[in-house]
Amino acid sequence: MKTATQIALLQLLIGGLGAGGWAVNSGLRAGLAAACGGGIAALLTFYTGLKTFGIASENPEVLMRNFYRAQARKFALAVVLFGVAVQLFGNNFAPLITTFAVSLSVYWFALLWKS
Repeated sequence: MKTATQIALLQLLIGGLGAGGWAVNSGLRAGLAAACGGGIAALLTFYTGLKTFGIASENPEVLMRNFYRAQARKFALAVVLFGVAVQLFGNNFAPLITTFAVSLSVYWFALLWKS
């Protein structure tokens, strides 16, 4: 759970930086859309980490079941959150989706972290 929390916090940081950049270059509404994109990435990461690693078990079947359920729920939650975000920020979709995508790059670097 520690790594998932670190990833989510870094995604929030990237979302904040992206929001600032978009706000300066394209206005407050674009900055809010970018913040929403980074927030969605962080929320999905934290939720999946909590549901996957929040329940300790020695049984591999239970661990895999938790993992697959968490991933399925993450997908459904992503659909709902992006649906709401598009309704709110439809005219500023580029800041929303680019900040979300850049926030996902944290996963690449998490593999390099030492445990």
